[in-house]
Amino acid sequence: EGSSQSLPTPYSVIGGIALSVMVPDSTQYRNIFDIVSRTNAGELQDVVTAMRDAFGILADNLPAKVIEHRVGQWCHVGSQIVNPRLHKLNVPTLFIGGDEDNMLPTKEEGDRLVNIMPNCTRLMVKDGGHFILDDRFNLTSAIIDAPFDPFNQKRNEKKYDPISDWVTPSNEAIYEAVDSRVKLLRDLFSPKFFSTGSDGKRKFGLGKVPTPDGPLLFVANHQLIGLDLGMIIAELLVKRGIAARGLAHPMVFQGGNGFGGGAGPTGPPRRVSKVNKEGPVDPPPGDFQTFGAVMVSPKNYYRLMATGQTGLLFPGGVREVFHGKGEDYELFWPEKADFVRVAARFNATIVPISAVGAADSANILLDPEELLNLPFGLGDRLKNSSEGTISARFDQNNADERFVPPLVVPSVPARHYFVFGKPFDTSTVDHSDRGACANLYGEVKSELKRGLNDVLLARKKDPYKEFSLRYMLERLSGKPAPTFATDELNKK
Repeated sequence: EGSSQSLPTPYSVIGGIALSVMVPDSTQYRNIFDIVSRTNAGELQDVVTAMRDAFGILADNLPAKVIEHRVGQWCHVGSQIVNPRLHKLNVPTLFIGGDEDNMLPTKEEGDRLVNIMPNCTRLMVKDGGHFILDDRFNLTSAIIDAPFDPFNQKRNEKKYDPISDWVTPSNEAIYEAVDSRVKLLRDLFSPKFFSTGSDGKRKFGLGKVPTPDGPLLFVANHQLIGLDLGMIIAELLVKRGIAARGLAHPMVFQGGNGFGGGAGPTGPPRRVSKVNKEGPVDPPPGDFQTFGAVMVSPKNYYRLMATGQTGLLFPGGVREVFHGKGEDYELFWPEKADFVRVAARFNATIVPISAVGAADSANILLDPEELLNLPFGLGDRLKNSSEGTISARFDQNNADERFVPPLVVPSVPARHYFVFGKPFDTSTVDHSDRGACANLYGEVKSELKRGLNDVLLARKKDPYKEFSLRYMLERLSGKPAPTFATDELNKK
């Protein structure tokens, strides 16, 4: 069929060219091009000789008759025997492939095997072609890190506890998140923060926010779509060193990114991703997890307070963040005062946060109620999807919590204002006294409402509440535009 000392056969040339087109990925193509482009005239003969030898190797080791036999007979018969048995192959299996494989449908085959085999994990290499075993991919590490732990290295590892094992991100991680994801929000909304002393007087900045020895609980209204969370967390971390741990809806942990308002992991992207029947395996943490958010549940909230940490709770939940038309800055809190009772049990300090601006930065075309009433089965689909979403409240089933975001279009970005209200010391409240807890619950809610009403009135005196003027000044000066005097917030 041919040898390295003779001219290559037509089969070896055509087959070699076909393989050279299908096997390398884009990075490998670039590397090959770089090598060829740097080859001088004296080395050109060596390149041609190497190509001839490679064609000969193909003809010697993979003759045309072998290809014909394997494709025409061997693969077809073998597949008929193997495929019906795959569902019985209950052994840990790791499927490795490149997502740029131009030779075979590797990604689709990986998905198929994950669905069929009882214990199969698909590992896809980003930007990898048919030949992934180059210097960018470590096969040994992939096997060692396999979820089935082939060398029993992880058997005795302690399972990560998001409550007790979480640590505050490094300054480098904090500023990376702020610069890459929060800065855009700050540029658009130019947020202003105020805090309140125990005497009820407001001051500019967060200087009046307490840092008690025990647990601290921030309680906020949930603004439309919830894009302001990153600004709150970042301001507390950067200005006061307070790591407020958000209690977030279960849906957030399916890829939420609180700092940027969208899905995405923290830090540089990983080159490999693993999936099994249950979903992603060892997914990279998003900003929510990196910056301390935990799934909202009575147990997680209780443990945060019991361990003296700082929590950030939105009692209005989904109903508030996905509010309807004409419901701007209304509170939809539950009647139960459970969060106050737990706070009082551990002598926590409660600080309400009144947030304004998001509802003025978007126009609601269709609110959740209107979406659920859409004709042609569209509303029913949304209802079924909502009922399939896990409820954030332990005392509600999925159907009771309407997880249907309104259809909104962005409008001119309105300035955001955050008023941290008067702190409430719960050390004098008996957590078993339901009446006393209910009274404190009402006081916290009233203080938050007071903050909303005061800032809605005071912002009328903000000389830079209009986006165009504010944005122009900040771009020219490089500094945040000033706002109204704090006296506007302290009027009786």
